[in-house]
Amino acid sequence: MEEHTQINYADEAFISVTSDNQDEILFNISRDIIIDTFYEDEGIISDIYADDSRKMLDANLYNCINVLCDFLKKFEVPYTIVQEDHHIDASYRDTFYHYYSNQHFKTRRYSRRLSFFNEIITREQFFSYDLDQDENVKKRFMGSCVINPLLSGVLGRTLINPVYIMKKGKAFPVYIRLSEFVINVYGKQLKVRAFPYRMQDEETMRCAEVTMLNLIEYYSNSYKDYKSVVPSEILEKEQLYSHERVLPSSGTTYPIFTKVLAEFGFSPRLYNLASVVTNALSGISPSDEIKRILHYYIESGIPVAVNLQPINSRGSGHSLLCVGHGQSTEEMKKRAAENKWISWANRENGHALINSADFYSEYVVIDDNEAVYQIRDFANLSIYPDMKVSNLAVPLYKRMFLDAPDAAAIITSVLNDSVYGIENWSGDFLKKREDVIIRIFMASSRSFKRYRISKAKNIDTRVFYSQIAMPRFIWVCELFRVEDYDNLQAFGEVVVDATSAMRSGANNRSLIMMRYPNIITFREPEQSGTLFEQQFEIEEEPLFEGYRDNLEKIIV
Repeated sequence: MEEHTQINYADEAFISVTSDNQDEILFNISRDIIIDTFYEDEGIISDIYADDSRKMLDANLYNCINVLCDFLKKFEVPYTIVQEDHHIDASYRDTFYHYYSNQHFKTRRYSRRLSFFNEIITREQFFSYDLDQDENVKKRFMGSCVINPLLSGVLGRTLINPVYIMKKGKAFPVYIRLSEFVINVYGKQLKVRAFPYRMQDEETMRCAEVTMLNLIEYYSNSYKDYKSVVPSEILEKEQLYSHERVLPSSGTTYPIFTKVLAEFGFSPRLYNLASVVTNALSGISPSDEIKRILHYYIESGIPVAVNLQPINSRGSGHSLLCVGHGQSTEEMKKRAAENKWISWANRENGHALINSADFYSEYVVIDDNEAVYQIRDFANLSIYPDMKVSNLAVPLYKRMFLDAPDAAAIITSVLNDSVYGIENWSGDFLKKREDVIIRIFMASSRSFKRYRISKAKNIDTRVFYSQIAMPRFIWVCELFRVEDYDNLQAFGEVVVDATSAMRSGANNRSLIMMRYPNIITFREPEQSGTLFEQQFEIEEEPLFEGYRDNLEKIIV
């Protein structure tokens, strides 16, 4: 106990954590920070320190200490913690003035922010005028987290690069959608690629509201089309559609969830497990189909809000965000091959389609009940047992009219079409009745064209992709031979207009271009007919690299 009377880690702006002291001090760091965050009365703090027994701490306070301690253990030593003890966090301060300041018992206004650097950095190095030293500090930045003075939801706004906090496992590498955030720590501008995370406080925000706040923060940071919001704005919009008060929060339903997203400028789609349509003759269950829908959007770099409900229909549900996926597995590939699809008309000579969305079972989730960036199987996305995916809420841009199921239906129809199908356009490249793997995703035309131009092997192909007219968003289906998928070497692609809508009996009108070995054919926006009137041959290898810019590859 003598050591703790000599040093209070809550008073230290720079704390070094090494292999020599990690086990000894992490609990003490967490204890000092949490206690100092909750209590301003030095007499109370002295009384707590007077007895070395952890049991003397309040059970809720002790839980907060453990949450922070477990979080700090995820970083590899050595690293440095930089503290700001009077931090103003926009989300917490908004919650404070709209709720906690009205309560009888006092809650502190200020949060505390911890920033992390993956080497030992001294005060002198942090504030050095030396440009090389300054650059090194910025390069070592791992991210930050806010400590709120709340017994529930102690971890507030957290922005951590997943490279530094995810643990190695069979799912790696994983692929995640991230955004670059700018954080100012003691006047120094630092950048981190992360996805927002925070815990629910169980009074003003439950899991659905936290899911929405994290989602909107990601979009407002990444795109100028969306503005940032604070918790009270979310609750204000909820109140418009709720039949009772929203404070204290008891959570919200996903129909209201999507209504609120629409209020903030999104054009959301809501998918419900019970309404998913599947082919009665296929081996694809409604759960498999909703996983496909989830995967199409994740592969498109679109974070998806996931609502889980108890399998036995009793008890409360849960909400979390899915932001990435793991690797394909041989077991899942085998099952996908068993569920390959081909139209009845092409059953004798056509090419059966294997959906790559069925290759994946593990997804990266942002769940406020766990540490950030958890990798979980689709059948068990939450730590709660016996829960299943019930709803998906997808925050689409207002001009993304063609959603994932309709895009997939159009693409599979085209690939089996007597005029536009694989059999007619692949020539002698494929063996008779050879299976074809399809990979479906949405992309912005700007990113898609930039990627194709950077990877094209000859100037004609680069010029084509630079000049072809495309809408702002497109659905893409890449085609692979089975042996080429792991290296993501495609032999063809079909591009569909994502700003169109599905029409009965007129699916071909959404087609923009098709690429097959040594040939590209396309339609101009002014072309009224559905036939491709323009095409040209390409003089390069028949395989090209699959698109990889929607998600970031994370290797730890």
